[in-house]
Amino acid sequence: MKKIKFCILAMLALPLTGCFSNQHLLSESDQYVGEWVLEGGISIPGITKRQPGMTIEENLGVAGFTGCNLFKGKVNLDDGAVNFTLPAMTHKMCLPEIVEQEQNIMNVLRHATNIEVVNETLVVDSGDRFLVFEKANKHI
Repeated sequence: MKKIKFCILAMLALPLTGCFSNQHLLSESDQYVGEWVLEGGISIPGITKRQPGMTIEENLGVAGFTGCNLFKGKVNLDDGAVNFTLPAMTHKMCLPEIVEQEQNIMNVLRHATNIEVVNETLVVDSGDRFLVFEKANKHI
């Protein structure tokens, strides 16, 4: 009788462990979701009207602005490793300072090795350079 109860409890618990582990994975990626405004990291000349930034969606799609051009792609989080796949980007004529800023931003995103959220601040690290983003719509 005890073996039957144990088997029944084990059978009921098994599907729940899968649910809990999936929730952990979802909540881990949920911290990246939102609108992020570039605040620092690399040298950023302040000559554009609109601040560079990006939006990360629930499906980890990403769309952003570098100061002159727009980009679109995806954030990939695999076994603790992170990278950005950024296949689409507009190609407007930009001032040389903005071109340099744009190249710096895109190089960090394309070569990212770590992404971390601390107190509504998103840090994207590529080893030798990093970008610091602040949450655009902070919850009060």
